[in-house]
Amino acid sequence: MPRVIQLLKPREAVEVVETRHVPPLAGEVTLRIEACALGQLDWNLLTLDAPPRLPLVPGHEAVGVVEAVGPGATLRPGDRVLVTPLASSCGQCAACRGHDARHCVNASWRGVHVDGALGTHLVTREQALVPLELPLGVEPLPEVLPRQLAAALALCGGSLWTAVGAVNALGLINPSRVGIFGVGGVGHLAVQVARALGHRVFATDADPDRMALARSLGAEPLDGPVDAAVVCTPSTQALQQAVRLLRAGGRVSLTGSSPTGRVDLSVADLVWRGLTLRSGLLGTREDLEESVSLIFTGKVKPIMELVSLDEVPARLWALRDLGFPGRLVVLPA
Repeated sequence: MPRVIQLLKPREAVEVVETRHVPPLAGEVTLRIEACALGQLDWNLLTLDAPPRLPLVPGHEAVGVVEAVGPGATLRPGDRVLVTPLASSCGQCAACRGHDARHCVNASWRGVHVDGALGTHLVTREQALVPLELPLGVEPLPEVLPRQLAAALALCGGSLWTAVGAVNALGLINPSRVGIFGVGGVGHLAVQVARALGHRVFATDADPDRMALARSLGAEPLDGPVDAAVVCTPSTQALQQAVRLLRAGGRVSLTGSSPTGRVDLSVADLVWRGLTLRSGLLGTREDLEESVSLIFTGKVKPIMELVSLDEVPARLWALRDLGFPGRLVVLPA
């Protein structure tokens, strides 16, 4: 029987439950989940008094193999795919027409509005899946084991895609001084992406272990003004610190979010200093292809801890304190 992690009641612990097999409908496929990343968004849902739906399966970024297809689906059994956080979009609104479906007014997010991928199987619309194909001219590193590769690629569905999109959205000129605020699941990837693109990277985090990770990845401690910043934490203090340290005309990408977070910024900073705030939510399709290339070429190496499905209820609570160094990846099998 399929097994999933399920949130049954608001503000309570998740449980491992058995579910029944549901055949895919038209345009849907059934996936066997190989790896699913566990992130801050999953913890945020546990803090809500009224989650968007209950019961709810968390998990918004994963890798899976197609086991069955519904009528009209173009994928085939055996295809390996990325499960993206954006479950569906309308295709008709101004954002969708502008190739920016992540800001669709009718968007559905995986693990929020529809069930996520934190389980052994997932039935989902084909629209939300990206076939895992190497970009032209890119050869995978021979020493990467399939199991490790599947876990690493799970991060491309959201975290690495977000990190690449957030850095690219800054529109930097090489070499620039880039500040990374928060070195968790997205932050440790943003450090590597910025360095891979030729920038000098500075990082800050309240956790000594995560600062040690940042230094091991080539980041320097934050010690002065930066040309641009990526804020990978929902901490309002981090955003305010980033704004203070930006040079005139600087830009900041925001990737960390919280349902209760609020921030107070000086209008004068934004107007007279010419600062720009950008959403770092996911990225473009080109950013996703770049993410896969960075993984396969070894320029970005996610720091992962691999756990089983049965370990999730206990380990999820580690995110209460804003996580841990690297990324927690669940191998349901």
